Amino acid sequence: MMQPATKTAKKTPKSREPVKCRELPKGHSQRKVKGYLWLVETHLGGKRSRKFFRHDEAKERDIHIADMEDRADALAKKDRGIVSNENLLADAAAAFKALQPFGKSLGDAVAFYITHLEAEAKRDATPLSVIVKRFLDEKEREGVSEVHRADLKNRIARFEKEYGETPIAAIDRNALSAWLHALPLAPQSKVNFRRVLGNLFAYAVRAGVIPANPVAATSNPKTRRKKAVILTPEEVSQLLTASPAETLPAFILMTFCGVRNREVFRLDWKQIDWEDSTVEITAEDAKREGHARHVTIPPNALEWLRPLAKRRGKIADFRDFDEYTRRLQDARALAGWDVGTWPKNSLRSTFISCHYESFGSVDSTAKEAGTSVGMIHAHYRKLIKKKDADRLWKILPSTSPANVENIQQGKASA
Repeated sequence: MMQPATKTAKKTPKSREPVKCRELPKGHSQRKVKGYLWLVETHLGGKRSRKFFRHDEAKERDIHIADMEDRADALAKKDRGIVSNENLLADAAAAFKALQPFGKSLGDAVAFYITHLEAEAKRDATPLSVIVKRFLDEKEREGVSEVHRADLKNRIARFEKEYGETPIAAIDRNALSAWLHALPLAPQSKVNFRRVLGNLFAYAVRAGVIPANPVAATSNPKTRRKKAVILTPEEVSQLLTASPAETLPAFILMTFCGVRNREVFRLDWKQIDWEDSTVEITAEDAKREGHARHVTIPPNALEWLRPLAKRRGKIADFRDFDEYTRRLQDARALAGWDVGTWPKNSLRSTFISCHYESFGSVDSTAKEAGTSVGMIHAHYRKLIKKKDADRLWKILPSTSPANVENIQQGKASA
């Protein structure tokens, strides 16, 4: 049997020989399983191809090699004009030198860049602004609360202002990290922005616009957990006594029932069941659908509420939430708290801390407050003695017939 010498094309200045034939070793899988003896490899026009031949296909092998060499010659003739271009040769030489430390050839560089260009050409060009609209529309169809949608919209709008016209597929981990870290906000606020952007890009993945969520590759800003701040019974009494009638019901429900600020704003007087001493927080009123609940109104809170009660109508009867927030701020100022000194979530933290210590069940407290046990321990609960916690439920209006104890001395009004 004729044993062919390894056949190659004529030498060219390229890093790879355009046509190469080699005999497969005895242990090669293609020889053992399929009976192939020779492999002819070609590199023409930047494309690689391989063709196998059996021991009785020497003639076909030689014909194939000759054909490939003719094609290589034809391509070489085409490229002669390029090879004579001095500027191109200078660029090629510079590129070759730059690649040498990495052990890569010009062919490797071209193949890598072509792959990148092909991926770019296939990438979805849908701008971020279009995805934002689709995402928010989906949230509305899902029935998420108006407050949650507003939070999503406000946070995303800040990012959209800079990247709205950019294809979302072109926004990578580096761009997201730089934007998040440049926000002039506290670490927890940055965490909140990252969470919202993560939801947005996760939607784009589900919609088939991008292959993966780049937000997942960004670092999460480190936050320090703040200790919960609660009010003393004296401070609660001071706040309620100084509060006007229009904001007093909100403070009462937040302090003695643990109702959230925004939940109070949505409540109607008809949602209070005076016989059962409960207030209904519907799925529409709650922060999330799973937070719908019936909240117990303790006896002292009932005494505060009854003189203010109406048959129906908003408990916080204000034009919008912003006005409601301003009026609460004004009431706190009347009670002695300057702007910026009011401890955030202090009324809800006061309720949760005192309720837990007074009634001894974190599960019961979580149910009343419409939150989880984990959230209570992470954000709301402050260690307090039971005797001090019990004082919260003894704070009564000065006109109450039952107002016979002093919070500090146990004898007169709170």
